[in-house]
Amino acid sequence: MPALLTKETRIEADGGRIHSYRTRREIRQRQEKEAVKGWDAVEQFAHFVVLGAPGIGKTTYLYHLASGCAQRQHLSNHLPIFLRLRYWSESLTTLEYLEDIFPTIFDKYNFPNAKPFIQQQLKRGRCLVLLDGLDEVSDKNQYNTIIKLVQEFDRRYIEEDKPGNIIVVSSRKHSYEHGQQLNSFRKTEVIEFNDERVERFIYKWFTAPALVDDAPYRRDDSDLAAELVKALHKNDRFMELARNPLLLLLIVHHYRHERSLPDLRADLYRRCIQTRIASWNDQRGTHRGRFGEGAKYDMLSRLALDSFQHEQEGLWWRQDLVKWLQKFIQEPTSPLPKETQPEKLLDEVVQTSGLLYEWAIDRYGFSHRSLQEYFAADAVSEEGPKEGAKLLANHLEKPVWKEVILLYSGKSRNVQPLLDHIVARAEMPEKAAAMWLLAGSCLAEGARGVNEETRVRVTEALVGLLSTHALHPLKEDERERAVEDLRLFAANLLAEYVTGLLVSGVNDDLYLAQRLLPAQKAPELKAEIDARLAELARSGDVEEKQAAAAALGRMGAVSKSAVQALLNNLANPDPAARAEACRALGSSQVEDDAVAEALLDVYNNDAQDEPRHAALEALLLLGREKELEMVLIPAGEFLMGSTQQDQAANDHEKPQHKLYLPAYVIDRTPVTNAQYGRFMAAGGYANSAYWPEAQAAGRWKGGKYIDYYRDNKPFDEPRYWDDEKWNKPEYPVVGVSWYEALAYARWAGKRLPTEAEWEKAARGTDGLIYPWGDTWQKDFANTEESGHKQTTPVEQYAEQGKSPFGVVDMAGNVWEWCSTRWRDERKQVYTYPYSPDDGREDLSGGDDVWRVL
Repeated sequence: MPALLTKETRIEADGGRIHSYRTRREIRQRQEKEAVKGWDAVEQFAHFVVLGAPGIGKTTYLYHLASGCAQRQHLSNHLPIFLRLRYWSESLTTLEYLEDIFPTIFDKYNFPNAKPFIQQQLKRGRCLVLLDGLDEVSDKNQYNTIIKLVQEFDRRYIEEDKPGNIIVVSSRKHSYEHGQQLNSFRKTEVIEFNDERVERFIYKWFTAPALVDDAPYRRDDSDLAAELVKALHKNDRFMELARNPLLLLLIVHHYRHERSLPDLRADLYRRCIQTRIASWNDQRGTHRGRFGEGAKYDMLSRLALDSFQHEQEGLWWRQDLVKWLQKFIQEPTSPLPKETQPEKLLDEVVQTSGLLYEWAIDRYGFSHRSLQEYFAADAVSEEGPKEGAKLLANHLEKPVWKEVILLYSGKSRNVQPLLDHIVARAEMPEKAAAMWLLAGSCLAEGARGVNEETRVRVTEALVGLLSTHALHPLKEDERERAVEDLRLFAANLLAEYVTGLLVSGVNDDLYLAQRLLPAQKAPELKAEIDARLAELARSGDVEEKQAAAAALGRMGAVSKSAVQALLNNLANPDPAARAEACRALGSSQVEDDAVAEALLDVYNNDAQDEPRHAALEALLLLGREKELEMVLIPAGEFLMGSTQQDQAANDHEKPQHKLYLPAYVIDRTPVTNAQYGRFMAAGGYANSAYWPEAQAAGRWKGGKYIDYYRDNKPFDEPRYWDDEKWNKPEYPVVGVSWYEALAYARWAGKRLPTEAEWEKAARGTDGLIYPWGDTWQKDFANTEESGHKQTTPVEQYAEQGKSPFGVVDMAGNVWEWCSTRWRDERKQVYTYPYSPDDGREDLSGGDDVWRVL
């Protein structure tokens, strides 16, 4: 699943108090609205850094870029050059220029005489350079040297006179923002999965082709996938973990074997490592080995910890690793026999665990850095609470140790000694914020053995950091992390602090009190917060009304008084305030026709996009699809494509296959002339925000669409718009190009359906040939057989011709555009089985790209 990136990272919230206490969900939704697709980022930014949390998919994104470029799917004239920096960090520090390492990399893949070819490509501006894992270069001197090499390469081959070259660097966010950074490089961030992407990942994993005896077969565990999706929606803690692709992979892997979810993140790692070893052995046909899984596990833990302690973030040379193993074997506490041969031990671990890889000839490392961090945490926990805490106390301020510390907190039987060190360090003013945040995160990992005094002290410190009078205000992501941690480890304490915040009388403290309010607890406090927010929504200034509406929206169910205050705000002169009131009403869970009518009025009549689109989202949250003339298509699998026996079907519609789609809504009827006329009257053709794809393809300019079918002349209306035969209000609009359809959908706050979404809505889940069944009925649709010889009102065949979901005119009357590509720029037709991740759902492309119609 290709990554989505933010356009840039935001160190501080950009919207005042309205953004100060956003939830993680709100932050993610804001990021998604401004997201840049992976390849769009490459085309827009010549040099940028991709940041993110551990396991979020940074390396996978760079692999995706390298693969797409190598296969000429994108940047077909470019040469992809991929470097995992931890493999090459030692070599790079001996070189004068970054590009001096490129021929060595190509030699590894038996590419002869690479140097002159690479130089030629660089001079022509045809290189895509991908540098993965800047944070994995732990030696400070190596890190600074690589920064200089990259900066100099950027100056000579990108900034000066070589337009076309592109360089992308990946790093963990925390490490990069606390170290030396690359000047002029845009900082982007990988966006975590939303619910839809979590569900898609789960279904793809459980139904993906697998190998048995080297032969592919399609496993079908869709029932198990549905079971896991249901379990995650009932467990907020694990749903949040599942938004990280690596942790989601561990979750699905564990769930396949155990049919359950563990309680803590550290437990998830432990259990998944155990099942991974077992499945690795099954897949490779390897026996358990002569050394025992427990001994190998202990060895990996010690190796991981030693690597961190000696800042060995790169790969081990085989000879160095063998020496280390020999020393480990001879230690008095070693679980291995003293006569164990280190070479054979190393080979067996690589062959039977899947946890240690030979990444290059005689170069070894863990299969993922997060696994190395877990094993290091395991080794620290074996030292015992006091010794383990003492060891970690030396690394509390090092970004590279943060995950080890957190995972240790979820493993150790007694985290109190570690928290004592952290709290003591927090007494230093310049380190207070970072240490209190770390203490809160440790407690949120499920830390055991912690006394109540420490828990209270950390709670008090974090609430103080979140409050308006804090000396060092937290960044947006730090604020949300602190709130999430408090709600996890201090739920029984927060009512007292919420009471204190309400006493202050400061509005910002009121917003914080709402965020800290314990779920399902303290109803009297919830009632007080509701009443005060409702009053602010009625009588505050514009910013206060907007902030109060946002806070009420986070509360979910609110009082009638609060609902009325929000309804009043639908008439606020400020469009942002109207939009926030719409969103809050959508979250209010109110089953009131008056609320639905008010929101529908905003959607139909507001002149501004933000409140109109917010009203649409609110109505859908309230389950009011019918009022919007839309239909909910539930999540689940359906049969897509045609069987081999269907003689009327084209070859590219085969084979028939199962495909999972998350829930979505779709218009019940085709867009009518009356609806399209509203778009035109609202200045839809003149608004450039609706036409980015058309602009890129040279099909929109100066407020008009450049129509291919009308001699490439500019128009601000579709073909046949003035033809009485086609332009009746209740008839479907015709003569609309794909770009015009896309622009209309944006104006409406919607999007075009994908081919798969359209097909499921048209034929239901069972693969019907026609919307009404498998037998042709000439009176069920407007086709040639019906004799109309023109379009008909969209409701004319609404009853007899509707699909199993109730969608109308899915056969006959008018063709409908989908967002999906039918053919790419190279005139290659996309084949079945349908894959949403193979480029067919890309909206870019000019006249050579054909769309599904």
